[in-house]
Amino acid sequence: MQLKIYRCRICGEVYLGYSAPENCPFCGVKTEFLEAPEQYPAGINDITITETERADLETSIEIERSNTRFYLGMTARDDNDTLRATYKRLAKVEAEHCSVFCKLAKVHKPADLLTAGETTGAWKTDIDESLKRENRATALYAEFAERATNPRLREVWRAISEVEADHITLDDLALKYV
Repeated sequence: MQLKIYRCRICGEVYLGYSAPENCPFCGVKTEFLEAPEQYPAGINDITITETERADLETSIEIERSNTRFYLGMTARDDNDTLRATYKRLAKVEAEHCSVFCKLAKVHKPADLLTAGETTGAWKTDIDESLKRENRATALYAEFAERATNPRLREVWRAISEVEADHITLDDLALKYV
């Protein structure tokens, strides 16, 4: 078996492995978005966007910023290592989504992106809050994809909406560890 390089068409990150993972380990999109580096289009994020698309990107950045900070806040607890580690991973995925949206909008990442935010202070209520956040993101990104005129934006919002839907499943799974 020979080591291979896979590049994610959504986040641009590179994965090294003997076979493609089921999901991008950085942004969580499905394997269909992982391709050989020579297939990765040059200038993939050099796009022109409408005012509506810019506003939707700004909303997306704020959602992912807020979610990243919320999940980082959840990782500050030391009373449940499984949930702490789970939401630490989720914070990294959400931060990557924020980075993707910032690249597309051609803006810097928020300065406080990796600063832990406020939580409810209890695993059950934090997971309930996470479910609300993930349901909102899933629905909004699907809506943004539907109205986007730019094919790259449509692709990104659809792919990330699917990842956010996976996060809903994750929250449901996490409840059994409370």
